[in-house]
Amino acid sequence: MSDVRFIVWLFPIIFMFHDFEEIIFIKPWFERNRERVRERFPRVAKRLLPFTDALTTPSLSLGVAGMYVLVCAVTVSAQITGQYLVWFGVFFAFTVHLLVHCIPSFAFRGYVPAVATSVACLPVCSYMNVLFIQTYELGLNQAASFVAVGCVLMAATRLIMQIAMRKFDRWLYAYKNR
Repeated sequence: MSDVRFIVWLFPIIFMFHDFEEIIFIKPWFERNRERVRERFPRVAKRLLPFTDALTTPSLSLGVAGMYVLVCAVTVSAQITGQYLVWFGVFFAFTVHLLVHCIPSFAFRGYVPAVATSVACLPVCSYMNVLFIQTYELGLNQAASFVAVGCVLMAATRLIMQIAMRKFDRWLYAYKNR
């Protein structure tokens, strides 16, 4: 049990380690690789480039902060209550998120933002997931149920934060031009 109590606190650290790379590199990477993305992936570019063009580093940081609040909330809640299953679901969803970051890198045949920390964090996160499953002797159905809850929480938070990011960008623009 003490291993689980310890690894739970690693989640907020790993999350920020990964998301700092995203915050730092996403805008410059898209500015540098815009045409290459458009040429190699025209259908994806039609949806992705308008989003990244409108994205500002402050609004991306706000979106990351919102997700970080979720990560911290499930971590603190798990520690206080001793109930780690929702934490596991969110953490497993985050681990899958790291894996998903690797796919564009293969398709692009090179670096894309967040792949370096994804590759660095995947072995640690995989170990943490295995340790958790073994410690709690989770069956496939039980693990899948909490992973589904974690995915829903992550997706809902992301949707809310994307709406907040757009509003925040408009507010920042108005603030800057007052």
